[in-house]
Amino acid sequence: MPEQRSEQPPIGESDKKQREQRLRQITRASRMPQLPRQDYKIIVRPRGGLRVSDHGAARIANSVYQAADIPREAREQDTICPNYQQNIIVVSTPVEEHANRYQRIACIKLGTQEFEASAYEAAPENTSKGVIRGIPLDDTARDITANVITPRNPTALVAKRMGNTTNVIVLFDGYRVPSYVKYGGALIRCSLYRKQLDVCYHCGRLGHRADVCPNPNDKICRGCRMPNPPENHECKARCQLCDQDHPTADRTCKARYKTPFLVRKRRWERSRQEQENTSYAAQERPSNANSASDQSESFPRLAHERRSRSRSRNKSRSKSRSQSRSREPQSPGADASFRVSWADKVKGASAEASCDEKVAKLEDELANLNK
Repeated sequence: MPEQRSEQPPIGESDKKQREQRLRQITRASRMPQLPRQDYKIIVRPRGGLRVSDHGAARIANSVYQAADIPREAREQDTICPNYQQNIIVVSTPVEEHANRYQRIACIKLGTQEFEASAYEAAPENTSKGVIRGIPLDDTARDITANVITPRNPTALVAKRMGNTTNVIVLFDGYRVPSYVKYGGALIRCSLYRKQLDVCYHCGRLGHRADVCPNPNDKICRGCRMPNPPENHECKARCQLCDQDHPTADRTCKARYKTPFLVRKRRWERSRQEQENTSYAAQERPSNANSASDQSESFPRLAHERRSRSRSRNKSRSKSRSQSRSREPQSPGADASFRVSWADKVKGASAEASCDEKVAKLEDELANLNK
């Protein structure tokens, strides 16, 4: 009997597919519904262990309205959407005054419990982010803004330090990040900002950050995923993103970076252009064939075709002349002597004169015979 091969993929491939599926699930769950493009987007980040998914969207919205002191009659213009995966609250409003109030939220009250919160305005539409490195830690936020937001950087809108690092994020108008940024009198290299997958270094889970962690008392090991490991826990680390020998989403892990929007946009435009070129070429092939046939009918024949046609016409004409000569009736008394000879033609004698002479000779011969 032939050996039956197992249809199950190898263990390594199945683990890789599971990791990719897990990442896709986290990415899809982190996406927000389509909100008005022209609205202000405010991100509210609750702290103190508040789990947004434990409360309904209506209750969360009422608590945010109360924290921002938005009148009841003016709430219909705004949209509040909780993001359960990232454990944050997104507010969309077309009113600038409401946006300023939402950004001043510092506490959210749910029932008898109060939770600390922070809020900020998200980047508007049609903007892109870049990163400049090596900015001294002594420079304050005001110094960074004064050195970057200048006429020498015409597309720069906002500059903000990344935590306690020497890196600064610069927001640019439009979908183009310049290669260099002038920081005061220095020319500093600017690279495209790459967003990272959200990972909580407090509970060890993917999908949210440590400042909004909803599981302060429920931790897992980022290396072996052991629940609530002890302080002296040691294990053989294995990353959930790249399957390498380091904790999940470690700072050395390259798989924790997301593909920037500008890169995805360029790839999409390139693939779209290739598809259009392919379809255009496929449509051009039959049209070229039809045009070639039309040209063969509309344009004149080539020289060898004209020669062959002229030869066939000459043959047909000569054939018709020979047929017409053979069809001419010959009189019974007709003789070759009535034809004009070549000598007579050379002498210039006319056909009538030669005929008269012949007739006179014949009459003389007949007269002699009668005698």
